Amino acid sequence: MKLAEAVEKAKELDSIRDIISSGGFLCSAYFIAEKDKKPENWNLAFYSKEDEEITAVEVTESGPELGVTDAPLREDTGEVVIEEVEFGAEKALEKAKKLLDEEFSISYDKVLFTLRKRDGEQEWNAVFVGKSLSIVSIALNSASGEVTQKERKSMNAGKSFGG
Repeated sequence: MKLAEAVEKAKELDSIRDIISSGGFLCSAYFIAEKDKKPENWNLAFYSKEDEEITAVEVTESGPELGVTDAPLREDTGEVVIEEVEFGAEKALEKAKKLLDEEFSISYDKVLFTLRKRDGEQEWNAVFVGKSLSIVSIALNSASGEVTQKERKSMNAGKSFGG
């Protein structure tokens, strides 16, 4: 399912329509996928300016389901504008996978793939979780597809997370 379609399905829920109509907005979208499998759902987060809370929505082929509402994790929660995504999810994920193969030598089981606004820029972020407890994070600008960040970290016991 395309992200824009998932967002439209989420807007079918009364609580999401209320958030949007009171000045709220979509602030992130993500999925978790097994290696070489297509994602089965999108997880969306809508920020309510009025309540200063984020409401989660899981969207599958069978429709949207309302999740948890809680305080935002970050103070700089920014609006994600779907119409500004010119470099789509499929292209961005393929580019991140290609970069992973070319520059990092990890075998991964899962990828967490997120669209968010960071430092005023809208970006895709692919986090590959390796079998050796390494993770590689690759960020791409959602308008241009330009790689904006790439980083490898280790979660092995005895090493710092940034090691």
